[in-house]
Amino acid sequence: MTDGSPYPEPWLHSRRLRLREFVWNDSYNLVQMHREPRVRELLVDDEPLDRIETALAFIRFVQNVYEKHPGLGIWVAEQMRAALSDRDLQRPDVREALSDEALRRAAVLRPRFSGWFNLMPMSNQPREVELGSRLKPEVWGSGIAMEGGEMLLNHAFETLERERVYAVSHVDHRSARFVVAALGFSELGIRDYCGMPALHYCLEKEHWFSWRSLSRRERMRHAFTRYKSADSTRLTKRLHARGGKL
Repeated sequence: MTDGSPYPEPWLHSRRLRLREFVWNDSYNLVQMHREPRVRELLVDDEPLDRIETALAFIRFVQNVYEKHPGLGIWVAEQMRAALSDRDLQRPDVREALSDEALRRAAVLRPRFSGWFNLMPMSNQPREVELGSRLKPEVWGSGIAMEGGEMLLNHAFETLERERVYAVSHVDHRSARFVVAALGFSELGIRDYCGMPALHYCLEKEHWFSWRSLSRRERMRHAFTRYKSADSTRLTKRLHARGGKL
């Protein structure tokens, strides 16, 4: 734990994202996140984490994972954010209203609960691991999903020396499909996951080492091309299955 803080130090971090272990004090944020319908709309393993008793049971489960599977788990994602943006700090009315000390404090980056990232044993293939995330809508589109994914893939392939990593998403989760494509995963098609049909993906170690050498912009451009191609193929199959009618 940090001095004076009820939360543990992050074990993995970048300038704007920190990953740390779940503790009991995270239960409130966990419940609040799952009371947002958009968070739960396209989950393939939805649990009623909008209830405090379920959230506490989830944290207990995750803490057991830390002990039983070193290096694996589900971790709190904290985005580093200032109380005021750089643009707001430069506004004349803001600068006039606040003292120099208040402006300084408003510019300090502080951790904000933003959801979680996971690297967990797969339910149907416990010797393999699965990458995933669940983030609050306020950070969607910020690049945090990519950043956290990159951090955990480096951890999986370099620290844990895994040969491959899998990912799973709801068949209609377009944002998730794009993110995993931008991370270099290949689609394996629709398979069963927790009793539901879900898209499965796989990323091999050698491919990741070559893929990450590209800039993030290049990876996203390649992913967009693959994403559109996969969408076109899927639409063609649906047209054939319905006799040419949607």
